[in-house]
Amino acid sequence: MIILALLSMLSLDSILNQPALSPAQCGICVMDLTHDRVVYAYNSQKVMVPASNMKLVSTGASLTFLGPEFRYTTKLAMRGAVHEGKLIGDILLIGGGDPTFTTYGIKHFIQAVKTRNINEIVGNVVVVDTYFTEMSLNGNSFRFERLPVGWAWHYLDARYAPEVSALSFHRNVVNVRMEATEAGKPALVTLQPSTQYVTLVSDMFTKEGEDSIIIVRRPESNEIYVGGGIREDRVQNIEVAVIDPAFFAGHYLREALNAENIRVHGDVVRPVDHDTLSQVIVIDSVKSEPLRAILLETNTESVNLFAETLLKTLGARFNNEGSFRAGVQVLERFLERCGADPGTVSLWDGSGLSRHNLISPYDITLVLRYMYLSKYSTLFFEMLPTSGEGTLERRFKEMKGFMRAKTGSLHAVSCLSGYLKFDDTDYCFSMMFNNYVCSGKAIEEIQERIVLALQHYLAPETVPAPIEQ
Repeated sequence: MIILALLSMLSLDSILNQPALSPAQCGICVMDLTHDRVVYAYNSQKVMVPASNMKLVSTGASLTFLGPEFRYTTKLAMRGAVHEGKLIGDILLIGGGDPTFTTYGIKHFIQAVKTRNINEIVGNVVVVDTYFTEMSLNGNSFRFERLPVGWAWHYLDARYAPEVSALSFHRNVVNVRMEATEAGKPALVTLQPSTQYVTLVSDMFTKEGEDSIIIVRRPESNEIYVGGGIREDRVQNIEVAVIDPAFFAGHYLREALNAENIRVHGDVVRPVDHDTLSQVIVIDSVKSEPLRAILLETNTESVNLFAETLLKTLGARFNNEGSFRAGVQVLERFLERCGADPGTVSLWDGSGLSRHNLISPYDITLVLRYMYLSKYSTLFFEMLPTSGEGTLERRFKEMKGFMRAKTGSLHAVSCLSGYLKFDDTDYCFSMMFNNYVCSGKAIEEIQERIVLALQHYLAPETVPAPIEQ
């Protein structure tokens, strides 16, 4: 049972009452986990946009419901008969949701084809991504639901906002490598991995002075335009999200098979509506790293693709529908288990990129409290970065070893939630700032002052008194 034992922290109150925050919304909740009590609250039950603090909910739910040893599986299958090295039929690439599937997996599959002495495939490469792509609503079925509601249109080619698929490949991005040559001459621009699935159009030149790079993918196609200039003696790498990750994987497999002298006659296709996979023969599979590793990267590096994949996985596993909506329903059940009221939140994705998400600092601390009391307490704690790691690489230098926390930022949104350890007492906290007009850097400085003020009042012997400003 949570007890309210609110501390009067005049220094902290003065930080929150400064002019820079007057037009903003801010909320804070600090909970003493050792004695199970709230020790500081400021607008703690006001709902706000959490940005990537949403990942605390999605990763907490995933660890709780799936377990740390859960692994994704991607399969290679065939249908038809093999005669004198020729497969009279199709090769199938079947996605199981793995967001970490890479060129290594494709190479592994090609070796499996070679082991069966197949050197020609008369049929197609069939990509199967239906584990995630179905969403039902009022008796209707929708396919290719690859982006959550509330993502901004300018995210669509960004590396941090790739489409979500049950058959992901290379994190659903291509790397555009730009290498300078001589001033005034065209730069060398290539794709990694190399694939004809993406069309590269380059007008980039090598220049003196600073870079002036322009890179954009056309909204309706996988045509990437690169322009502007790159400074002499410089190499730049920029990742760009692609449309339809499953087709990306299928085309790369087809190209890789042909490169290994395994001729594919057909095209890359999806199963037709009446198609059945019951007659296929699985010839190989690739498993992901255990979930614990995926969750660690999700929180430390704030990987949006992983968080959205986790959300759809929860929907597929526990609601029999690999949709964002079904996954959100699982998150709501998790919040209820944590002691939060699902009726007071609005959830739309797993990563926090959607501005439709609304949740309170108090609810976030309830999630942190639940994970602290769970059998995965230490594991979840270690999945959050400390100072010098991941998204906290350059922040809270005085707090290394005392704090692990998840950042969250969008335009005019900056949030920070996690754990504090002072002396023999453990704390969790959540602070959210929305709708500010000052710089994001100014908000980060305020967050640091708040944490130092908390340290002063909760463990005064560990830090000198904060300087009033």
